Amino acid sequence: MERLPRGGLSSFETVALRRFRGNELESFAPPEVRTVSLHSGANPKADLNTYVDVACDAVTPFGDPPVVVVAQSMAGLIAPVVATRRPVEMIVLVAGMIPRPGETGMKWWEATGQAAAQREHLDALGFAGCDPLDPEIVFIHDFDPQLKAESIAHVPIQHPGPLSTPCPFDVWPSIPTHVIAAESDRLFPLEFMRSQAMDRLGLGVDVIPGGHLAALTQPKELVGLLSQYHHELRQVK
Repeated sequence: MERLPRGGLSSFETVALRRFRGNELESFAPPEVRTVSLHSGANPKADLNTYVDVACDAVTPFGDPPVVVVAQSMAGLIAPVVATRRPVEMIVLVAGMIPRPGETGMKWWEATGQAAAQREHLDALGFAGCDPLDPEIVFIHDFDPQLKAESIAHVPIQHPGPLSTPCPFDVWPSIPTHVIAAESDRLFPLEFMRSQAMDRLGLGVDVIPGGHLAALTQPKELVGLLSQYHHELRQVK
């Protein structure tokens, strides 16, 4: 299984997932799980193709068997492209951006109406006029004190290159795709995620508790859904 970058499940987020070491995670995450954590802070010239290359290189040791792509937030831009480069049997988007073919991340923000949806949501919560990228309000509002303290060491510099690259795929891959939304997401509010998933993929969403970084705060719930999807995929085959 491939877990993807920054907006995707980072190495820090995977550590949080592994706090839950019950049967669900043990059975879902076999030794061949490979985590990719990257961000363009390491290379200011990196574009979306750079991210895709790194993700694909990471699973090269697995050989030809298809992988499962789990992509959070901005990594949604990468997920369908990875499926054009190597065998992929399922895509799972976790609070993810869902691009159209050839769309840049910058165009995505405008085309989906994300800014207006987020502003309406924040206003309703009593945060009128706040910075829509304020970490305390938008990203870590549901972190416990320990997780909040740990997260300080894992904040990357995000350069715009990956968001400026047209997504190089022609049509969404014809493989099982699931969209997971976070109930208290303040960046991609729940109703926004429902609208985006239906408009762009004709899909409903599965909802877990937590905010935009629910992979960190709700690992048991997320792993439960991933395990369910994996089981259903195996039943079909």
